[in-house]
Amino acid sequence: MMNFIWEYKKQNQDDIEIISQEFSVPSSIATIMSLKGINTRLKSKDFFFNDFNHLHDPLLMKDMPKAVNRLINAKKNNELVLILGDYDADGTTAASILFLYFKSLNISVEYYIPNREKEGYGVSILAIDYAIKIGASLIITCDCGITAIEEVKYGLKHNINFIITDHHKPKEELPKADAILNPNQIDCDYPFKGLCGAGVAFKFCVAINNKLGKNLDDVLCYTDLTAIATTADVMPVVDENRFIVKEGLKRIVSGTNKGIKALINVSKLNLESLTIGKLGYWFIPKINAAGRLGDAGRAVKLFTTNNPQLANQIALDLENENEKRKSITMQHEHEAQCMIDSNININNKKVIVLYSENWHFGVVGIVASRIKELYNRPTIILTKDKDVYKGSCRSIAGYDILDALNHCSSLLDNYGGHPMAAGLSIQEKNIADFDIKINQYTNNKIPDNLNPVIHIDYELKFSEINNRFLKFLNYLEPFGPGNTKPVFATNKIKNMDDVRLIGANQDTLKFKIKHSNYELDVIGFKMVEHYDKLLSGKDISIAYTIDKNYWGGRQSTQLVLKDIIYSNHG
Repeated sequence: MMNFIWEYKKQNQDDIEIISQEFSVPSSIATIMSLKGINTRLKSKDFFFNDFNHLHDPLLMKDMPKAVNRLINAKKNNELVLILGDYDADGTTAASILFLYFKSLNISVEYYIPNREKEGYGVSILAIDYAIKIGASLIITCDCGITAIEEVKYGLKHNINFIITDHHKPKEELPKADAILNPNQIDCDYPFKGLCGAGVAFKFCVAINNKLGKNLDDVLCYTDLTAIATTADVMPVVDENRFIVKEGLKRIVSGTNKGIKALINVSKLNLESLTIGKLGYWFIPKINAAGRLGDAGRAVKLFTTNNPQLANQIALDLENENEKRKSITMQHEHEAQCMIDSNININNKKVIVLYSENWHFGVVGIVASRIKELYNRPTIILTKDKDVYKGSCRSIAGYDILDALNHCSSLLDNYGGHPMAAGLSIQEKNIADFDIKINQYTNNKIPDNLNPVIHIDYELKFSEINNRFLKFLNYLEPFGPGNTKPVFATNKIKNMDDVRLIGANQDTLKFKIKHSNYELDVIGFKMVEHYDKLLSGKDISIAYTIDKNYWGGRQSTQLVLKDIIYSNHG
């Protein structure tokens, strides 16, 4: 069991007092607002009344006017456009957005999603050959393409032009495309750098829509897909992403997209309590399952069909595929843990590097995430693909995995991604040296004490949990990266009751805390190790978030555990 370090965030008492008086909110909410920097009327207006006026002008993005003009010319000349998306949730939703919007403009358009195992990430020669075969003269990439130097050259030789839409960090050399839309280009003045691939595609649609003088709702209808992608790619829920996610969640609930509605139904998600956290846990893995074990194009077909029967069938297929994915992931995760237990002195490793020729390429990213969470270390999981090893990296807060790969680039065939998640390919003969080099590089980048930290926003008394508090807490949503859900701590708790284990695997802890004249429901996912200790009757302190739980048509407040500390006496 991993020991957590609890750290209370530093509070500005003067700030808190001013906020509490200015906005007539409880000190608990004033503290959270202060920690989030919402301490003036203007900042409050920007945060709480975030609407479409907070969307930045898409023409501020480098090459946007070029991209819009090229697309409008393609429409005028009746050119066939091929949308080329990545195989993950961000890429497939981005492709769906462009496909649906272009169809609404009567543009001749097709889409192509590469096969993860056969083609790998990004623009492939096979994709361009498909464009040649169908007679496409313009390829528009989604969530990929920023490093496709040679592939774009190949396309140009065959009279195919490119518009690159991407958000991954560019390298020094860029493809020779007609336009490159990427807010993370060094010389791009776009004010917000936190868009996902679908976010960039959405802004492209907004720019085209503005140019054509069409109604704003013609593009706002795609905020549902953009919100899903923003959640899937763990992008910050700040700035214009905050509006996109809020608006997108509303449109998901309204159920206008047949594919989203079908996948919500098979995920058994309660629309009354829909959050991006629940999307990320229950919904998005099914989208990614399409590309992990099979044809990712099914996700685009799901999100672009108007046929509810077809949508339901694809959603069921993805649900079944996701169950297979879970089984494979559990097996690989167990094997990875066995490798660590038998071969690695974990205390001497800052970065975990594991490889096996038998692991399924489609799930290495998930396994890397799980191992990272278990050991709180950057983790790299590799599997054999023909004559090279390919894999995924997942990092921890404060450590830029992409910088680490840059440092080791001489040992790598290829790599790319983000500071927190990346992909790479490497020759087997270089893996041992890579392991040594990346750990040497990391040795003074990460502290020796790698116990994970829980950052506490506020020490909450249960008497403070009332309807007024919960109402203000609700105003702070949607929560996510950049606007994290507040973490509370309550100490010296007695009177735990009805302690039990629930769930299919009996690994979810549930109990009640009696306070005054009411009870609070408490749940701890994968916290079975606390079951016997809670039965001992010792006083406890808990770190937790507060959630709404819907069951049997009734809404209740639920404390979601992050950690439990036991008193030495009780």
